[in-house]
Amino acid sequence: MIIDQIISYFQEHPEGIDDDELALILGLKSRQQANKRCRILEAEGRLVRRKVNGKIQNFWVAGKPTFIKSVSLNPQEPIQAQNKFQETNRQQLWYWEGNIQSKVINYLAKEGFQIRSVADTANHQRGIDIIAEKGNKQLWVSVKGFPQGTDKTSASVQASHWFKQVIFDVLEYRQRDRNVVIAVALPDFSRYRSMTQKITWLKPVANFVYFWVNESGEIVVE
Repeated sequence: MIIDQIISYFQEHPEGIDDDELALILGLKSRQQANKRCRILEAEGRLVRRKVNGKIQNFWVAGKPTFIKSVSLNPQEPIQAQNKFQETNRQQLWYWEGNIQSKVINYLAKEGFQIRSVADTANHQRGIDIIAEKGNKQLWVSVKGFPQGTDKTSASVQASHWFKQVIFDVLEYRQRDRNVVIAVALPDFSRYRSMTQKITWLKPVANFVYFWVNESGEIVVE
């Protein structure tokens, strides 16, 4: 069914897409087929439709399925297949960056923000992760997930590097625009919380806020 294809696509692409592009990617006969199903999903509360640069974009907010498909891997299989499995496994986690980004987009939409641009986190697109607007104020959001760690580097150590990256974003954004509203969106982990306590002086100086996203998708603004 078309709607199943659309749901499957959105679950892997929380960065959003318009009806025309969705119809093209899925090989649908017309944009109306995509438009009709997306409106149904919006009515069910599974996605939000918001204008981005004058065009309606669809953003998935219903989350991902909790199961992980069983895939048999062995050393003889191509490296690409193993990488694809690892990436799919990672994206099932609630604290994956793309899922955090999706939750923040949903929150901002409900708060009356217009979403102007969204970076493709799944493909590591460079640029500001979320640009939103409300009234005459723009909001720039830098988003990070939480690492799983590797054989050589623990998740805690990786998290410290990721936190430093997002704080550097804050400094860079503030240098670029003294009036824009800046936010840092992070999954609510104690490691990140403890690191914010080491730089409490910076928050009022750089004038930014934290969006803490918990496992249930709730957001606390600090």
